[in-house]
Amino acid sequence: MEVQCLKVKIKPGMTQEFIDFVKDMQVNKMEFVYETMRSENIVVESIFLEKGEDADHIIFYTRSNPAEKAAEEREQGSAIPVDTASIEMLQKTWDSVESLEVLFDAGRLP
Repeated sequence: MEVQCLKVKIKPGMTQEFIDFVKDMQVNKMEFVYETMRSENIVVESIFLEKGEDADHIIFYTRSNPAEKAAEEREQGSAIPVDTASIEMLQKTWDSVESLEVLFDAGRLP
């Protein structure tokens, strides 16, 4: 499994717009989210909010199985269109991105 954890600084005044975007995805676009996760072989995707005095951040955590993804892509190619609305939202609301070191991550037992 491959694990990634990012700490993303939200641009000033953009926190609520990002929260609204994520909530809209949860309510109206989960089928697309799951389809995208399947195509990228992501098994867990979580977003956490950290409110701060100086800035707000999100913690973005994913767990995937890249070996399965590579095999699947070779068989069928990528079929998921680029989600331009999400890309535009990230460009509009994200200020900086820092990759966090994963010290420990346990999955289920084999």
